[in-house]
Amino acid sequence: MTDIDDFAPELFGLWPAHHAYDSDPAEALDADRAKAVAEACMLETKSAASPAEELRVLLNEMTAEMREQFSAFRDLRRAAEQAASSGGDDAASKLARADLKAATDAMSLIVRTLEKIDQLQRQFARDREQAAEESEAARGLDHVKAKFLARIEERAEARARQLLAEWQRDGARPNIDDGPALASREAEPD
Repeated sequence: MTDIDDFAPELFGLWPAHHAYDSDPAEALDADRAKAVAEACMLETKSAASPAEELRVLLNEMTAEMREQFSAFRDLRRAAEQAASSGGDDAASKLARADLKAATDAMSLIVRTLEKIDQLQRQFARDREQAAEESEAARGLDHVKAKFLARIEERAEARARQLLAEWQRDGARPNIDDGPALASREAEPD
């Protein structure tokens, strides 16, 4: 575990909804405009937030609160160390040592909690990235499917035009069941 004296809770920062390097500057400008409009109009947005977004915000709030608590316990620990080292009354010295131990234990718990919050935030960020990739892959699959169906439609129309041309030319009903023979004729150069 990290030494509490060297621990810097400010390193555990707030997680944005999107990474700064993933966004387009134009999107950031649009987001800033949307935020300004929302603040100016005082729109209620709580009902529109997704559960994952609510959890991200909650974890960010917990991180900020834990950083403040860590600073408070650090100050309490320093005061208890000074009171314990100053000597004086035996009862006051015991109380200062108890405060010192309680502050140290609380700081250790805060460090572990901040590490868990950070771990959760990282997992949520990975999950969001994976969901975005899967969504993009699904859209890509839909695009390929649409192109494939358009190609089938195109080929069907070409076959229908060819059958119509044969029928008009020969005056007889063309043999529709000769699909493989027709495919081989189409493959041959004219």
